[in-house]
Amino acid sequence: MSVEMLNYQLFNYLNAPATASHTDIYFGIFMANDTLYILLLFLAMTWFLGSYQSKALALKAVLTTITALLIGYVISLGYYHPRPFMLDMGNTLIKHAPTASFPSNHMLIFSSVAFSYIFAKQLKFGLSLFGFALLVAWSRIYVGVHFPMDMLGAICVALMTNVLLQWIWNRYQDPIMNFCLKIYHLCFNAILKRGWIR
Repeated sequence: MSVEMLNYQLFNYLNAPATASHTDIYFGIFMANDTLYILLLFLAMTWFLGSYQSKALALKAVLTTITALLIGYVISLGYYHPRPFMLDMGNTLIKHAPTASFPSNHMLIFSSVAFSYIFAKQLKFGLSLFGFALLVAWSRIYVGVHFPMDMLGAICVALMTNVLLQWIWNRYQDPIMNFCLKIYHLCFNAILKRGWIR
């Protein structure tokens, strides 16, 4: 069996069946769409309200994610794979533009952040977030906008990106943080003085 055939079979197994309950559909759509905003809100709150160390962890996670997304974009230019609904496969529960499916941007974001915390030795939180990322991966397949290999590819890209960014961060954390904090204080000085953020 070829990798592509395995990819299609796994998709058919994980994609929402025609008999899916309203509860399963609602949960799948929520995980596929809305959890990204929760993650972004968490990172924003960690930066605006957290300690220096918390800010450093959040910044590293964001920089790693941006790098992973750029790498993912380059990959999608060189290797274009259509989404399931573009091949008339499965049930599609949400609207999505007919863009390249490999690798999944959602999984790049969630797994990049999760690995970033794991590499920073925040194992409990990082592993919990990675487990959450796997739920998001399932949901993107369930609602019909991604294949399983899109998720596996995203995990591999996120892992390799974290190896590179952790190496850079270990050497240049202080100047990166000093530069970003200067900009932060310049932009939000009035609010910082009032103690609304840290």
